[in-house]
Amino acid sequence: MSSKHRRLVLIVALLLSLATLNGCVTRNQARNEADVQVDSGEAPLPQIADPLEPWNRFWFGFNDVFYLKVAKPFSKVYSFAVPNYAQERINNAFTNFLFPARFVNALLQLRPDKASRELGRFIVNSTFGLGGLYDLAATKPDMGPQELDFGQTLGVWGVGHGFYLVLPLLGPSSLRDGIGLAADSTMQPTTFISGTPYVVTIIVDGAGRVNRIPHTLTIYEEFKRSAIEPYTAARDAYAQMRAKLINDAVRSAWVKTNAQP
Repeated sequence: MSSKHRRLVLIVALLLSLATLNGCVTRNQARNEADVQVDSGEAPLPQIADPLEPWNRFWFGFNDVFYLKVAKPFSKVYSFAVPNYAQERINNAFTNFLFPARFVNALLQLRPDKASRELGRFIVNSTFGLGGLYDLAATKPDMGPQELDFGQTLGVWGVGHGFYLVLPLLGPSSLRDGIGLAADSTMQPTTFISGTPYVVTIIVDGAGRVNRIPHTLTIYEEFKRSAIEPYTAARDAYAQMRAKLINDAVRSAWVKTNAQP
């Protein structure tokens, strides 16, 4: 293992320890809040601690300005230059390129059915789908794209959110899912090509995100129009979305764990 990879592993291990410790605090807080909701007859909702709220609100506002003042005009130009058909082909190829991360996470979550599906999708789309440009596997029942990431994997094994984070440009996340994002990036194929600078991995990931800007902006604008207080709504929606994703993973895993949303 190279010195660069050893340093990365050490950093991830330290951050993971911090996430686990914060997860314990989050679980206790969520349990107390859930007890109050049960007493009042309300169904408990997934909770996420937000001790960095002022900091997060700053980046939420920054992202909002960036999305509407920079990304939206860019999106119009990009959509004109790259029609929907081409955007779909690029997205298919990018999704196929990230196969290793989803495959490894399926194995770590003890979901062999998901792992075999990912392997099957990769083989079919890489060969008959011209390197993934065409998602031919999705035409078969139960062979559509899957959501599998390392933050989800940590949640399946009982690691809590830690605390809520709003990442610059990327949006809602948490300490656990931020670690997961970094871990998933190390599973990209470019990471394993000897001599490839890590910046290449970042560029490839950025290119995939840029291609999804028109679709992402549409969802964001619809969400913002329907939200009374966008920051709180985004935070709560994120916690609920991650909770559902992790709970679904736990139900289909071989080993049942005390998963944290």
